[in-house]
Amino acid sequence: MPTKVAQKQQGAVSHRMNFWGRPAGPSTVAWDYEDMPWEIVRPDDGLPAARRSVRCRVCDRELTFTVYSVTGTGRRQARWRALAWAGLGILVAGVVVLFSGAMLGGGVALVIAGPILGLVFGMAASDEVGISGHGNGFPVTNAKHAVTASPPPYDLQDLACTTCGHTEEFPRAAYFREDYVQEQYEAARDRFARHVCLASGGTGPKW
Repeated sequence: MPTKVAQKQQGAVSHRMNFWGRPAGPSTVAWDYEDMPWEIVRPDDGLPAARRSVRCRVCDRELTFTVYSVTGTGRRQARWRALAWAGLGILVAGVVVLFSGAMLGGGVALVIAGPILGLVFGMAASDEVGISGHGNGFPVTNAKHAVTASPPPYDLQDLACTTCGHTEEFPRAAYFREDYVQEQYEAARDRFARHVCLASGGTGPKW
């Protein structure tokens, strides 16, 4: 699932600490990063990508990234998804070639390459946050400096009584499904509607 983006959102610039990946399991390695908070401010939709600079507190290097708008980021994610689907098409073409009996070696190559390309470009679509530079955003790379973005929370009105301070909590983090958040919000809103505010003489909630 592509990362949700907003015009302003919290992110982090990460400095890779190890030159070689450390073993983390069979045929896998892990990379250690030191994170530095960074507020991502995107240009308005329709405007060209902007250049933003931040200084890495680990290596004291000034880093300049290209930051895309929300719609620009959506287009970049869509391109990666299109390439991922193309990988699936290559797989299908390879199966057809194999069953046809023509170009046996070519069919095997397509069957192998298709899923790999689909996986790589699918991961790139999921990781795309609309920020490029210093190797950030390229698939299958462990850039020295990587940028991540925290998904923005769902923008829903707080359910809080302005008189007595009573609140009804509900989940709004972006990692929850939208239908689940809406369902929980409506339930919290119903509870809040039944709140009797004693500070206002028992006349109900004060928004």
